[in-house]
Amino acid sequence: MSMESAVAFYERLEKDVELQEKLKELGTKENISQYVKGELGYDFTLEEMQKVIFERNPEMTDEELEAVVGGGQLLEIISQIFMSLLGAAA
Repeated sequence: MSMESAVAFYERLEKDVELQEKLKELGTKENISQYVKGELGYDFTLEEMQKVIFERNPEMTDEELEAVVGGGQLLEIISQIFMSLLGAAA
């Protein structure tokens, strides 16, 4: 697990519309997590991804991140990924 992996995934997800669509199609937290880790090979923790998002979006509060208030499509997908990582860690 690494910050480098979280940064690389975030940057790819920002630019790759097809990946965004694929993650939306997968639908469930479990499917997204399996795809991101298993198929794409990204390995990062929830905390690492949160740090990347906060660094890239410093105006965002914890509550906004969790609620995805006005966060847009990218943040919704990342929020789903967060939830899948939380589920995998439990």
